Formats: sequence, C-alpha cells, structure tokens
Amino acid sequence: MKAMVLKKISSIRERPLELIDLPIPKPGPKQILVKVSACGVCHTELDEIEGRLPPTIYPIVLGHEIVGRVEGLGSGTSKFKKGNRVGIAWINWACGECSFCLKG
Repeated sequence: MKAMVLKKISSIRERPLELIDLPIPKPGPKQILVKVSACGVCHTELDEIEGRLPPTIYPIVLGHEIVGRVEGLGSGTSKFKKGNRVGIAWINWACGECSFCLKG
C-alpha cells in the first residue's frame, strides 16, 4: 500500500512527508483492515509535522477523519462485514444513511 510517511519533525516548507510503499497489515484479533477511500488532513497533522504536537513514534503515517471499506477481518470480529463502509476516529459516528454519508 502507498502511504505518506513522516520520519522526523520538520518545517512543512521542507516537504518532510515521503510517499513510500508499505506492506499491507494483517488484522489482529478484534481488528478490521480498512482500505482508505478518503483521509482528512488538517491542522493536527501540521502540528505533528512541525513538532508542536509530536508523534510518539517515527516513522508514522499521519491522517485522521478516515472513510473506507472493510477489506479484512481479524478473529473475534462480529460487528463488521467485508465490504462495509466505515468511518474512523474523528468521524466514527458516521451513520451511513444521511445524504452526506451516502454521497461519500
């Protein structure tokens, strides 16, 4: 999978994010694997990149406000089915039925 990775704190002007290929992770027990359709990037990521809110580990894939489809299921997963559309983190309350959710 392709991902924009931050390897160290840096000014955004130095273009510190690097597009790299990462192995597709396997979902563990009670986890799901989501193929990301859209990922919001906002001031939180800028603060992480420039060190005002530094991540605890490097390298790190930034981004939140994710919408995607379930691609894989770990053992003990019962709430989701493969192909389900999901919202993660900041929008985990996405209903999936309103006009905004249906438009994508």
